[in-house]
Amino acid sequence: LEALEAALPVLEELDDYSAEGVHAAMGALVERLGVKNGWLLWPLRTALSGKAFTPGGGTDLAAILGKQETVSRVKAAIEKLKNE
Repeated sequence: LEALEAALPVLEELDDYSAEGVHAAMGALVERLGVKNGWLLWPLRTALSGKAFTPGGGTDLAAILGKQETVSRVKAAIEKLKNE
C-alpha cells in the first residue's frame, strides 16, 4: 500500500509513458525514498497485472497500458488494499 501511494502522484504527473520514462521516474522515486527497487516495482507490477509474476515488469506494463489505465489500476489497487 505504501509503495503504491508513493508511486501514484509520480505516475499522475508523468508525461513520458515509454518504458524508459516510467523506469526513470520510478528509479528517481526509489532513490528519493531510499528503498530498494523491488519495494516499489513489485507492488506496481502486481497492481497493473493482477499477478505476482509476469514476463515484463511494472514499467513495461505501464508503457503498454498508458497513463490513464495505469493510474486507474493503481488507484483501484490502493482502494482494495485499504479495504482489506
